[in-house]
Amino acid sequence: MNWSAFAITGGIAVVAATAGNLLIPKSAMAWFRGLRWPRWLVPFHAFVAVGIVYYLLIATVLYRALDRDDTSGVVWAAIVIAANEGWNAVFFGLRSTLGGFVGIVAFAAPLTALLISVREDRLSALLVAVYLAWVAYDVAWTFTLWRTKPR
Repeated sequence: MNWSAFAITGGIAVVAATAGNLLIPKSAMAWFRGLRWPRWLVPFHAFVAVGIVYYLLIATVLYRALDRDDTSGVVWAAIVIAANEGWNAVFFGLRSTLGGFVGIVAFAAPLTALLISVREDRLSALLVAVYLAWVAYDVAWTFTLWRTKPR
């Protein structure tokens, strides 16, 4: 176990999750729940679970990149973490369905770059690919929300 990589990874994940929650006012959750959701959208508690899994997933990918001294993987993982928090701030903080849709489409680019960067680490590549599949689902529902309630 690489304890310094573990400490760095844990610190970054905790700071990102905390900052992300601070950027989202509690009233934004009421706004989100009040939107007209497509029938195929997962229930709210599933979003909470995916959020938790995301931080564990990205922390694992970041840890493995740090442990391998994979500078590219570390940089792309950090960009993905920052972009994820930026998306949260735009979609929830600004309560913008258009911003959420455009942001999630843009978020797919650094996530894809991370996948390419860690492709030789099978576990990291699998974790990123699974999250990229979720992001494809995010693109679909944010598009539907934007078309239903443009802003």
